[in-house]
Amino acid sequence: MASVHARKNRAGEITSYQVKWRDGGGRDGRGQSETFEDRDAADIFKAAVDEAGQHWPPGWIKGRGYIAAEQVAEDAYRFRVYAKRVIDNRTGIEDRYREACQKELAKWIFPTFGECDVRSVEHFSGDTVKAWVRQLEQTKVLRGRMPDGSPKAKPMSPKTIRNLHGLLSSILNEAVRSEPPLRNRNPCELTNLPRIDDAGADDEEDVTFLTPQEVHGLRASFTLRQDQLMVDVKYGTGLRYSELTALAPMCLIEPEGNQVRLRVRRAWKRRAGGEGYYIGTPKTKRSRRTIRISTSVLAALAELEEGLDAEDLYFTGDQGQRLHYSTFGDRWGRAVRRAKEAGLLPRHKHPTPHDLRHSHAAALISAGHPLTYVQRRLGHESIKTTSDLYGHLLPEVDDDAMATIETAMSGVRPKLRSVG
Repeated sequence: MASVHARKNRAGEITSYQVKWRDGGGRDGRGQSETFEDRDAADIFKAAVDEAGQHWPPGWIKGRGYIAAEQVAEDAYRFRVYAKRVIDNRTGIEDRYREACQKELAKWIFPTFGECDVRSVEHFSGDTVKAWVRQLEQTKVLRGRMPDGSPKAKPMSPKTIRNLHGLLSSILNEAVRSEPPLRNRNPCELTNLPRIDDAGADDEEDVTFLTPQEVHGLRASFTLRQDQLMVDVKYGTGLRYSELTALAPMCLIEPEGNQVRLRVRRAWKRRAGGEGYYIGTPKTKRSRRTIRISTSVLAALAELEEGLDAEDLYFTGDQGQRLHYSTFGDRWGRAVRRAKEAGLLPRHKHPTPHDLRHSHAAALISAGHPLTYVQRRLGHESIKTTSDLYGHLLPEVDDDAMATIETAMSGVRPKLRSVG
């Protein structure tokens, strides 16, 4: 049930009344609130929330009130119902992605637009969509942890906001393309979204680049041989964790001369409903790739292959099952602490296993290998993704750049570098 709370200033005077409830009424529902100047208005709104089943009342926009005199009369056009039907009927997507879309709708979009009429130019306008985006920009989410292990609250990232806006836009596009059309235009087209490169310094901390020396020191801090070899293969290939832990001897291609290649055609995927995992294909077409591997990676795989059949996994749990990320993550965390205590890893760096993939790319780019090569090797769908992630890399890059600038400023033509 919704509840009304009086808000007071420092003098103890009541300044406003806040109605609070959890969306849908369940314990896991996202906390919602609306503020009113007088108690009567708050009580009326509380009753409306209760009547709506602990959802925002039909036609109500947070901070603005009822933006249309009439409530949504036809349930089929209520956004909550319409959007669910659109996602359920969408073809060409995996069940896990469909489930993720439904969760994002319930958590971030329905609290604002769930009871609105998808046909209404008042409910869905440039102004209401911009107000919703602005609300997301001011939202704090838990991302990562503080040095003491406590959760870290950060502003929602521009990328997440763009993804949520894209989900809303795709559903409103369905309404525009409906036969007959339910809308004349999509108001999401009028929104200026935050730039992904405006994320700020905090977001840069989410990617930790390790130097080859730091990777070597971290590897030596693991106590299990399988974990050491896993670091070798992950750093030496740049594979995603889901791809790495799905590798089996059959993924190796017979060598041609001294060239040994690895097929990346498998990855662990979560089943719809979150009930377990299965081995499927990587997430995109470019993720399904063939890469050449170095002598050190081949040696690590050869050591792991002893006693395995062609379809047996290289990396498994104690009983030969899928190696859960949390299991390896716990051992990773202990290795990071040991590496820092031994002076093998700087205190300010807090790497995750995924940072070995970033560091693999950094090592290649810092040595002058083209972005297009790195893109294909990592399986990025877009070259922009590669460029955005790896614009600044290892310290040697800055050192070389400073040497080039000093040479140029002295009046001497800088020496050209080979990047072939």
